[in-house]
Amino acid sequence: MVVLFLHGWTSVPGGRKPIFLQEHGHTVLNPSLPDEDFEEAVKIAQVEYNQHQPDVVVGSSRGGAVAMNIESGNTPLVLLCPAWKNWGNARSAKPNTTILHSRSDDVVPFEHSLELVANSGLPAEVLIEIGNDHRLADPEPLAKMLELCGVDQDKQVVDVTVYYLEMYSPSDQSVPAPRDGLTVIEVPTPDVSYYRNLYNVVGKDYHWLSRRKISDAELAAIICAPLNELHVLHVNGVPAGFSELVRRGGGQIELVQFGLLPEFIGQGLGKWFLQWTIDKAWSYQPRRLWLHTCTLDHPAAMPTYKKGGFSQYKEEQIRRGL
Repeated sequence: MVVLFLHGWTSVPGGRKPIFLQEHGHTVLNPSLPDEDFEEAVKIAQVEYNQHQPDVVVGSSRGGAVAMNIESGNTPLVLLCPAWKNWGNARSAKPNTTILHSRSDDVVPFEHSLELVANSGLPAEVLIEIGNDHRLADPEPLAKMLELCGVDQDKQVVDVTVYYLEMYSPSDQSVPAPRDGLTVIEVPTPDVSYYRNLYNVVGKDYHWLSRRKISDAELAAIICAPLNELHVLHVNGVPAGFSELVRRGGGQIELVQFGLLPEFIGQGLGKWFLQWTIDKAWSYQPRRLWLHTCTLDHPAAMPTYKKGGFSQYKEEQIRRGL
Protein backbone atom coordinates (compact mmCIF):
# COMPACT_ATOMS: atom_id res chain seq x y z
CA MET A 1 0.00 0.00 0.00
CA VAL A 2 1.10 3.59 -0.61
CA VAL A 3 0.66 5.69 2.53
CA LEU A 4 0.86 9.47 2.68
CA PHE A 5 2.07 10.18 6.23
CA LEU A 6 1.71 13.77 7.43
CA HIS A 7 3.81 14.49 10.50
CA GLY A 8 2.96 16.76 13.42
CA TRP A 9 4.13 20.17 14.56
CA THR A 10 7.87 20.32 15.41
CA SER A 11 8.21 16.81 14.00
CA VAL A 12 10.23 15.82 10.95
CA PRO A 13 10.01 13.11 8.28
CA GLY A 14 11.38 9.73 9.27
CA GLY A 15 9.79 9.42 12.72
CA ARG A 16 8.85 6.24 14.54
CA LYS A 17 5.41 5.81 12.97
CA PRO A 18 6.31 6.21 9.27
CA ILE A 19 9.38 4.01 9.77
CA PHE A 20 7.15 1.39 11.40
CA LEU A 21 4.89 1.41 8.34
CA GLN A 22 7.90 1.09 6.04
CA GLU A 23 9.28 -1.81 8.08
CA HIS A 24 6.02 -3.65 7.45
CA GLY A 25 6.16 -3.33 3.68
CA HIS A 26 4.31 -0.10 2.93
CA THR A 27 5.56 2.62 0.60
CA VAL A 28 5.47 5.75 2.76
CA LEU A 29 5.38 9.29 1.37
CA ASN A 30 6.55 11.48 4.23
CA PRO A 31 6.97 15.09 3.06
CA SER A 32 8.52 17.79 5.22
CA LEU A 33 5.76 20.17 6.37
CA PRO A 34 6.79 23.64 7.58
CA ASP A 35 5.81 24.48 11.16
CA GLU A 36 5.44 28.20 10.53
CA ASP A 37 3.03 28.10 7.56
CA PHE A 38 -0.04 25.84 7.76
CA GLU A 39 -1.35 26.83 4.32
CA GLU A 40 1.98 25.91 2.75
CA ALA A 41 1.92 22.58 4.60
CA VAL A 42 -1.51 21.88 3.11
CA LYS A 43 -0.27 22.78 -0.38
CA ILE A 44 2.73 20.43 -0.03
CA ALA A 45 0.49 17.60 1.16
CA GLN A 46 -1.96 18.22 -1.69
CA VAL A 47 0.81 18.02 -4.29
CA GLU A 48 2.02 14.72 -2.81
CA TYR A 49 -1.52 13.37 -2.84
CA ASN A 50 -2.21 14.48 -6.40
CA GLN A 51 1.05 13.08 -7.77
CA HIS A 52 0.98 9.70 -6.03
CA GLN A 53 -2.72 8.95 -5.33
CA PRO A 54 -1.96 7.06 -2.08
CA ASP A 55 -4.12 4.22 -0.79
CA VAL A 56 -4.47 5.83 2.64
CA VAL A 57 -3.60 9.17 4.30
CA VAL A 58 -2.31 9.14 7.88
CA GLY A 59 -2.17 12.44 9.77
CA SER A 60 -0.52 12.76 13.18
CA SER A 61 -1.52 15.67 15.47
CA ARG A 62 -1.08 18.83 13.34
CA GLY A 63 -0.66 16.48 10.38
CA GLY A 64 -4.18 15.27 11.13
CA ALA A 65 -5.40 18.83 10.62
CA VAL A 66 -3.43 18.99 7.35
CA ALA A 67 -5.04 15.70 6.24
CA MET A 68 -8.51 17.08 6.96
CA ASN A 69 -7.81 20.19 4.87
CA ILE A 70 -6.64 18.51 1.65
CA GLU A 71 -8.86 17.17 -1.11
CA SER A 72 -8.42 13.40 -0.83
CA GLY A 73 -11.51 12.00 -2.53
CA ASN A 74 -12.52 8.57 -1.28
CA THR A 75 -9.07 7.76 0.13
CA PRO A 76 -9.37 6.62 3.77
CA LEU A 77 -8.04 8.91 6.50
CA VAL A 78 -6.37 7.68 9.68
CA LEU A 79 -6.07 10.55 12.15
CA LEU A 80 -3.77 10.20 15.15
CA CYS A 81 -4.74 12.61 17.96
CA PRO A 82 -5.75 15.19 15.32
CA ALA A 83 -5.16 18.84 16.30
CA TRP A 84 -8.00 20.07 14.10
CA LYS A 85 -9.12 22.80 16.52
CA ASN A 86 -5.69 24.44 16.42
CA TRP A 87 -5.09 24.61 12.66
CA GLY A 88 -7.08 24.91 9.45
CA ASN A 89 -10.72 25.46 8.61
CA ALA A 90 -12.01 21.89 8.48
CA ARG A 91 -14.43 21.19 11.33
CA SER A 92 -15.64 17.77 10.24
CA ALA A 93 -14.12 14.60 8.83
CA LYS A 94 -15.27 12.63 5.80
CA PRO A 95 -17.07 9.27 6.18
CA ASN A 96 -14.09 6.94 5.67
CA THR A 97 -12.13 8.35 8.60
CA THR A 98 -10.79 6.52 11.65
CA ILE A 99 -9.39 8.35 14.67
CA LEU A 100 -6.88 6.95 17.17
CA HIS A 101 -6.56 8.95 20.38
CA SER A 102 -5.36 8.38 23.93
CA ARG A 103 -7.58 9.58 26.74
CA SER A 104 -4.33 10.41 28.56
CA ASP A 105 -3.21 12.80 25.81
CA ASP A 106 -1.97 16.00 27.48
CA VAL A 107 -1.33 17.85 24.20
CA VAL A 108 -4.58 17.44 22.25
CA PRO A 109 -7.54 16.70 24.57
CA PHE A 110 -9.40 13.47 23.90
CA GLU A 111 -12.62 15.50 24.01
CA HIS A 112 -11.58 17.23 20.77
CA SER A 113 -11.89 13.93 18.93
CA LEU A 114 -15.26 13.26 20.55
CA GLU A 115 -16.37 16.65 19.26
CA LEU A 116 -14.97 15.91 15.78
CA VAL A 117 -16.94 12.66 15.58
CA ALA A 118 -20.11 14.51 16.60
CA ASN A 119 -19.50 17.31 14.09
CA SER A 120 -19.01 14.76 11.32
CA GLY A 121 -22.05 12.65 12.03
CA LEU A 122 -19.82 9.59 12.25
CA PRO A 123 -20.56 6.50 14.35
CA ALA A 124 -18.89 6.40 17.74
CA GLU A 125 -16.78 3.38 16.81
CA VAL A 126 -14.63 5.38 14.37
CA LEU A 127 -12.93 6.88 17.45
CA ILE A 128 -10.64 4.27 18.96
CA GLU A 129 -9.33 5.01 22.45
CA ILE A 130 -5.80 3.64 22.51
CA GLY A 131 -2.28 4.36 23.75
CA ASN A 132 -0.79 6.04 26.79
CA ASP A 133 0.10 9.51 25.52
CA HIS A 134 0.02 11.92 22.59
CA ARG A 135 2.78 10.18 20.62
CA LEU A 136 0.90 6.89 20.07
CA ALA A 137 4.27 5.19 19.58
CA ASP A 138 3.64 2.21 21.86
CA PRO A 139 3.15 -1.29 20.39
CA GLU A 140 -0.66 -1.30 20.64
CA PRO A 141 -1.39 1.97 18.76
CA LEU A 142 1.33 1.18 16.21
CA ALA A 143 -0.28 -2.20 15.54
CA LYS A 144 -3.72 -0.61 15.18
CA MET A 145 -2.35 2.03 12.79
CA LEU A 146 -0.76 -0.75 10.73
CA GLU A 147 -4.04 -2.66 10.70
CA LEU A 148 -5.89 0.41 9.41
CA CYS A 149 -3.28 0.73 6.64
CA GLY A 150 -3.65 -2.99 5.94
CA VAL A 151 -1.90 -4.60 3.00
CA ASP A 152 -4.10 -6.19 0.36
CA GLN A 153 -2.58 -9.66 0.37
CA ASP A 154 -3.81 -10.33 -3.17
CA LYS A 155 -2.06 -7.27 -4.57
CA GLN A 156 1.37 -7.63 -6.16
CA VAL A 157 3.82 -5.01 -4.93
CA VAL A 158 6.77 -3.99 -7.11
CA ASP A 159 9.64 -1.53 -6.90
CA VAL A 160 9.20 1.37 -9.31
CA THR A 161 11.48 4.24 -10.34
CA VAL A 162 9.63 7.49 -11.04
CA TYR A 163 11.29 10.01 -13.37
CA TYR A 164 10.46 13.73 -13.47
CA LEU A 165 11.23 15.67 -16.65
CA GLU A 166 10.91 19.33 -17.65
CA MET A 167 11.62 21.89 -20.36
CA TYR A 168 11.96 25.66 -20.05
CA SER A 169 11.84 26.72 -23.70
CA PRO A 170 9.98 25.51 -26.76
CA SER A 171 11.58 22.88 -28.90
CA ASP A 172 12.70 23.95 -32.38
CA GLN A 173 12.19 20.43 -33.66
CA SER A 174 9.88 19.56 -36.51
CA VAL A 175 8.55 16.02 -36.72
CA PRO A 176 7.03 15.10 -40.10
CA ALA A 177 3.71 13.26 -40.05
CA PRO A 178 4.43 9.53 -40.45
CA ARG A 179 1.28 9.05 -42.53
CA ASP A 180 -1.76 10.80 -43.94
CA GLY A 181 -5.09 11.09 -42.17
CA LEU A 182 -3.83 12.45 -38.82
CA THR A 183 -5.98 14.90 -36.90
CA VAL A 184 -6.01 16.01 -33.26
CA ILE A 185 -9.33 17.02 -31.76
CA GLU A 186 -9.73 18.85 -28.46
CA VAL A 187 -12.62 17.59 -26.33
CA PRO A 188 -13.60 20.55 -24.11
CA THR A 189 -16.01 18.76 -21.74
CA PRO A 190 -15.37 15.04 -22.13
CA ASP A 191 -17.94 12.53 -20.98
CA VAL A 192 -16.63 10.45 -18.08
CA SER A 193 -17.33 7.11 -19.78
CA TYR A 194 -15.58 8.32 -22.96
CA TYR A 195 -12.54 9.43 -20.94
CA ARG A 196 -12.43 6.23 -18.88
CA ASN A 197 -12.49 4.13 -22.03
CA LEU A 198 -9.53 6.03 -23.49
CA TYR A 199 -7.64 5.99 -20.19
CA ASN A 200 -8.20 2.28 -19.55
CA VAL A 201 -7.34 1.11 -23.07
CA VAL A 202 -4.20 3.26 -23.34
CA GLY A 203 -2.99 2.56 -19.81
CA LYS A 204 -4.02 -1.05 -19.21
CA ASP A 205 -0.58 -2.50 -20.01
CA TYR A 206 1.25 0.13 -17.92
CA HIS A 207 -0.76 -0.07 -14.69
CA TRP A 208 -2.41 3.35 -14.91
CA LEU A 209 -4.44 3.39 -11.70
CA SER A 210 -4.88 6.92 -10.35
CA ARG A 211 -7.98 7.84 -12.37
CA ARG A 212 -9.51 4.42 -11.76
CA LYS A 213 -9.51 5.00 -8.01
CA ILE A 214 -11.69 8.10 -8.03
CA SER A 215 -15.44 8.43 -8.43
CA ASP A 216 -17.18 9.59 -11.61
CA ALA A 217 -18.04 12.91 -9.96
CA GLU A 218 -14.43 13.52 -8.92
CA LEU A 219 -13.15 12.57 -12.36
CA ALA A 220 -15.67 14.83 -14.10
CA ALA A 221 -14.55 17.76 -11.95
CA ILE A 222 -10.93 17.18 -13.02
CA ILE A 223 -11.31 16.58 -16.73
CA CYS A 224 -13.94 19.30 -17.28
CA ALA A 225 -12.02 21.98 -15.37
CA PRO A 226 -11.32 25.11 -17.49
CA LEU A 227 -7.53 24.68 -17.39
CA ASN A 228 -7.58 20.94 -18.14
CA GLU A 229 -7.29 20.03 -21.83
CA LEU A 230 -7.95 16.66 -23.46
CA HIS A 231 -6.56 16.22 -26.99
CA VAL A 232 -7.41 13.04 -28.89
CA LEU A 233 -5.33 11.85 -31.82
CA HIS A 234 -7.33 10.33 -34.70
CA VAL A 235 -6.07 8.25 -37.59
CA ASN A 236 -8.55 8.42 -40.47
CA GLY A 237 -11.24 9.33 -37.97
CA VAL A 238 -10.43 6.52 -35.50
CA PRO A 239 -9.16 7.45 -31.98
CA ALA A 240 -5.50 6.43 -31.71
CA GLY A 241 -4.30 8.08 -28.47
CA PHE A 242 -4.66 11.09 -26.24
CA SER A 243 -2.74 13.72 -24.33
CA GLU A 244 -3.90 15.71 -21.32
CA LEU A 245 -2.47 19.10 -20.39
CA VAL A 246 -3.14 21.00 -17.17
CA ARG A 247 -2.27 24.69 -16.96
CA ARG A 248 -1.20 25.26 -13.36
CA GLY A 249 -0.22 28.34 -11.37
CA GLY A 250 3.12 30.07 -11.71
CA GLY A 251 3.20 29.74 -15.49
CA GLN A 252 3.54 25.97 -15.41
CA ILE A 253 1.89 23.34 -17.59
CA GLU A 254 1.91 19.65 -16.74
CA LEU A 255 1.58 16.92 -19.33
CA VAL A 256 -0.52 14.67 -17.11
CA GLN A 257 -1.33 11.82 -19.50
CA PHE A 258 0.11 10.80 -22.85
CA GLY A 259 -0.21 7.56 -24.75
CA LEU A 260 -1.42 5.59 -27.75
CA LEU A 261 -3.86 2.75 -28.13
CA PRO A 262 -1.97 -0.57 -28.44
CA GLU A 263 -2.75 -1.11 -32.12
CA PHE A 264 -1.17 2.24 -33.07
CA ILE A 265 2.15 1.77 -31.25
CA GLY A 266 5.30 1.33 -33.38
CA GLN A 267 4.16 3.43 -36.33
CA GLY A 268 5.99 6.67 -35.49
CA LEU A 269 2.79 8.29 -34.24
CA GLY A 270 4.08 8.83 -30.71
CA LYS A 271 6.92 11.15 -31.75
CA TRP A 272 4.65 13.18 -33.99
CA PHE A 273 1.83 13.44 -31.43
CA LEU A 274 4.24 14.34 -28.63
CA GLN A 275 5.67 17.19 -30.69
CA TRP A 276 2.13 18.35 -31.49
CA THR A 277 1.36 18.34 -27.75
CA ILE A 278 4.57 20.19 -26.90
CA ASP A 279 3.79 22.85 -29.50
CA LYS A 280 0.27 23.19 -28.12
CA ALA A 281 1.57 23.66 -24.57
CA TRP A 282 4.11 26.30 -25.62
CA SER A 283 1.42 28.22 -27.52
CA TYR A 284 0.37 29.43 -24.04
CA GLN A 285 3.92 30.75 -23.44
CA PRO A 286 4.39 29.02 -20.08
CA ARG A 287 7.47 29.33 -17.90
CA ARG A 288 7.85 25.56 -17.65
CA LEU A 289 6.42 22.35 -19.11
CA TRP A 290 6.86 19.17 -17.09
CA LEU A 291 5.75 15.56 -16.69
CA HIS A 292 6.56 12.39 -14.83
CA THR A 293 6.83 8.81 -16.02
CA CYS A 294 8.10 5.58 -14.48
CA THR A 295 9.58 2.16 -15.15
CA LEU A 296 6.09 0.69 -15.55
CA ASP A 297 5.60 2.79 -18.69
CA HIS A 298 6.39 1.70 -22.26
CA PRO A 299 10.18 1.26 -22.73
CA ALA A 300 10.13 3.91 -25.46
CA ALA A 301 8.56 6.55 -23.21
CA MET A 302 11.72 8.00 -21.65
CA PRO A 303 13.76 8.08 -24.88
CA THR A 304 10.82 9.69 -26.70
CA TYR A 305 10.39 12.39 -24.06
CA LYS A 306 14.10 13.17 -24.04
CA LYS A 307 14.27 13.32 -27.83
CA GLY A 308 11.31 15.67 -27.67
CA GLY A 309 13.33 18.14 -25.59
CA PHE A 310 12.60 17.16 -21.98
CA SER A 311 15.42 16.86 -19.42
CA GLN A 312 15.27 14.76 -16.28
CA TYR A 313 15.53 16.72 -13.03
CA LYS A 314 14.58 14.18 -10.37
CA GLU A 315 13.95 10.51 -9.78
CA GLU A 316 12.62 8.59 -6.80
CA GLN A 317 12.10 5.02 -5.76
CA ILE A 318 8.63 3.90 -4.65
CA ARG A 319 6.77 0.63 -4.20
CA ARG A 320 3.52 0.20 -6.11
CA GLY A 321 0.68 -2.23 -5.78
CA LEU A 322 -0.51 -3.58 -9.13
